[in-house]
Amino acid sequence: MEKVIETVNLTKAYKKVLAVNNLNLRVHEKDVFGFLGPNGAGKTTTIKMMMGITKPTRGGVKILGYDVFKDGVKAKMQIGFVPDQFDFYPELNAVEHLNYYASLFRIPKEERSKRIDELLGMVGLSERKNSKVKTYSHGMRQRLVIAQALINKPKLLVLDEPTVGLDPKGSYETRQLIKKLGKEIPIFISSHLLYEVQEVCNRVGIINNGKLLRVDSIDNLTKLGGEINVQIECINMDEELINAVRGIDGVVDLSADGNILKAKVKNSELIPEIVTVITKEGGRIKSVSEVTLSLEDVFLRLTGEKNEG
Repeated sequence: MEKVIETVNLTKAYKKVLAVNNLNLRVHEKDVFGFLGPNGAGKTTTIKMMMGITKPTRGGVKILGYDVFKDGVKAKMQIGFVPDQFDFYPELNAVEHLNYYASLFRIPKEERSKRIDELLGMVGLSERKNSKVKTYSHGMRQRLVIAQALINKPKLLVLDEPTVGLDPKGSYETRQLIKKLGKEIPIFISSHLLYEVQEVCNRVGIINNGKLLRVDSIDNLTKLGGEINVQIECINMDEELINAVRGIDGVVDLSADGNILKAKVKNSELIPEIVTVITKEGGRIKSVSEVTLSLEDVFLRLTGEKNEG
């Protein structure tokens, strides 16, 4: 599978602060990749180095095989970039704005009109294409800047905090657009919003204090450590029943709250055995559910901010 982004020991130091520390990252052609971390973790610095805006202290980065600092023009031509802060010419309408950017990429005039209409339809702005940008809501401007980033048919889309400052409706519309685009083009999304990354991405890299902590699929991350969390609603639960379940080999942790029994087990094959023991001890089971970790749980564990157990 082709690598669209590859960093090797990518490092950026500001005096005594390591903003990015030996980052080794691979993003592939089928990825909608979430680059997740709190504010100040090193996400935007990484993107600036990927875009050739900031030179690394050491290490390097390639975009679709092109070295960003040796073949900068070729590398940048592969990318559609949406920064966390952007602006427009307020007196231009959407068509005029996109036409201007199409001219910068030397897209032939006979191709521009069709391309612009396709993009405005894709981002849901066809009905407002002749309205001046100054009349647009923040959410509409966000969708327009994504259209702008796609004007040259890039092979990679990079989004830095794509829903920052948006209201719930604007955030939802932007996430839906990202999902749609992710079926057609690899996307690299920098965000501190865990629920957003979990909803739209298939793979995630978690960074904190400039250090990459983990890269994996969403599914694997939410099963961190290989353990399964099981929640059982049970009537007639007593101390003997709880101790019987606790004694099952493979039950790592167990807690009870009212009629709810929460167990952490080594694998899902133990669930039928737990059910059998509960029934044998006189318990009446109302429901059994397997509970996966949220991305927030995973992040807090990896950064050491949440105690296990």
